[in-house]
Amino acid sequence: MSLPHNRDQADRVVNGDVLQPARAYIMDYDGTEIARVYDKARTLAPETLRFWLDLVARDAAPAPGSLIIDLGCGTGRFSEPLAEHFDARVMGVDPSSKMLEQARGKLRGDRVVFECASASALPVADDAADLVFMSMVLHHLDDAAAVARECRRVLRKGGHVALRNSTGDTNFPKYRFFPAIGPIVAAELPPRSRIAEPFLNAGFRLSVHEIVPQVVGEDWQVYAQKTSVRADSFLSRISDADFATGMAALRAHAAEAPPGEVVTEDVDWFVFVA
Repeated sequence: MSLPHNRDQADRVVNGDVLQPARAYIMDYDGTEIARVYDKARTLAPETLRFWLDLVARDAAPAPGSLIIDLGCGTGRFSEPLAEHFDARVMGVDPSSKMLEQARGKLRGDRVVFECASASALPVADDAADLVFMSMVLHHLDDAAAVARECRRVLRKGGHVALRNSTGDTNFPKYRFFPAIGPIVAAELPPRSRIAEPFLNAGFRLSVHEIVPQVVGEDWQVYAQKTSVRADSFLSRISDADFATGMAALRAHAAEAPPGEVVTEDVDWFVFVA
């Protein structure tokens, strides 16, 4: 299903060679209650999680026993699965203490550690990691170029950055119901044509880019329920009135949608080689 965009309210700012998104909105997860409800809305179905792990295995498989950095790990939804799938050690890094508190509470084994740190100052030695995995974090970075350089520092020669993220070209199902997110998305999400720049400038080689449709709701009722939790960094920053109006429209649409109509959203998958 094709849904309309609502992104023309804001412009992007380009400084020099690397896109620097206008930072009209700063996301501070510790200043919200998103961490407490994040997994209710953002946990991936087992088959979806396995799909992404299989993509990592196909394009950027780390050696058994090696170090994976789950950069911007949030509540750790990929951290332990990465450790188990690849028989690896994982360091989850995030600047939000609230998100890390949730992540630590879910740990079952001893192969994962979590560190509260900046993405541009990782607590990792040079050439120590096989893989830096980044899921839905790129738009939260103030300086993507500095983070790309830091990834290059901590990765061994031949190591990988595997990045899954929405872009400024993503046709979010949310746009139809919450047009107020348009300026935030336009300010923070670079277009897919500019994602690679900071990594190429840091000495990486792009090896994979593809656009992956991902199921975000088994049907519109499920999607509406997940959305109602408001565990989305864009939805959390619109007004309560705009959110309530959008939820009313979404629930009305869900009530009329054909049963079993799956809701999907494109995710861009990039892999870079050090």
